[in-house]
Amino acid sequence: MLAIEVNELRKQFKVQKNREGVKGALKDLFKREHTEVTAVKDISFQIPQGEICGYIGENGAGKSTTIKMLTGILVPTSGKLLVNGYVPYKDRETFVRGIGVVFGQRSQLWWDIGVIESFRLLRKVYRVGETDFRRRLDELVETLHLQELLNRPVRKLSLGQRMRCELVAALLHNPSIVFLDEPTIGLDIVVKTEIREFLKRMNREHGTTILLTTHDLQDIEALCSRVIMLDDGRIIYDGGLEELKTRWGKGREVQFQFNDPVTLAAMNGLTNGLEVRWSLENDQTAKVWLPREMNVSEVLSRVVGASMDISDIKIFETNTDEIVREIYQSGSADKPKEVEAAVQTPESEKTEAGAGTRG
Repeated sequence: MLAIEVNELRKQFKVQKNREGVKGALKDLFKREHTEVTAVKDISFQIPQGEICGYIGENGAGKSTTIKMLTGILVPTSGKLLVNGYVPYKDRETFVRGIGVVFGQRSQLWWDIGVIESFRLLRKVYRVGETDFRRRLDELVETLHLQELLNRPVRKLSLGQRMRCELVAALLHNPSIVFLDEPTIGLDIVVKTEIREFLKRMNREHGTTILLTTHDLQDIEALCSRVIMLDDGRIIYDGGLEELKTRWGKGREVQFQFNDPVTLAAMNGLTNGLEVRWSLENDQTAKVWLPREMNVSEVLSRVVGASMDISDIKIFETNTDEIVREIYQSGSADKPKEVEAAVQTPESEKTEAGAGTRG
């Protein structure tokens, strides 16, 4: 069953056109000119129940506009959309009981009252029974470690504490769909990890559908199996994250640090018959490039099996940030010829800081 259905969705805005100079400003006082801007351009996608989907794009790509239409805040110019079987802008009162929304830069909590009082007010807004409310609140408070924060005014919370409370506020009525717009913005890595783990658990235990928009691609890697990528109001990619990596990845490099000097001829001899390429960083450090489809263990088994004295091994591969950056620079998620050429003719140009590293 589908949680979200979007078909040929479009949103246009009228934007005031300011004329130049004093004369132009005077004309604008009496007769304003407008230009039409299309923020979302006839996009279509479907999200099944229980999926965590990343919705990404650069600033101005149309992400927030889409989310506002999906949550009923904006009315589409044209096209059709259904969320939980409802048209969001038409069936608002019934529709909102089945969704939760977290906007990273906006709060749904009352600033000057205790957190628990905000939760109680939201219980009445969503018409949640006292028993269900208490059970759900206890579960969320325990999971997100909020026991000591419940009686504090929201204005006295740190950003990380407030974001955890925002999540509880969005989930008190046990929605089947949650929209998250930059939920980890400005948070430290510890809090980000806690929130990611919580979202995975919620999806696993309750089957909650999650649509996540973020500029932090580590959120996408940690949570999403599917990515919808937007550019200038259009979808340029809709598919699996691993498929995207396979299509755009330039292969892997494995760096070996040896305790004794090695030669290029010796390293080539170890991997004879494999489509790999060796290079020497110095007389004790060798790096081998291998295509993405090749298992790293094929190379490791040969090097380790040669009883060479290895002090360290590092694996480098193109990370999601690099891939997304390249796609936006090219304007298309179709694999360009230069990427195919790079796969066939690799260059050892990545630094440890610029590539994903696992020891």
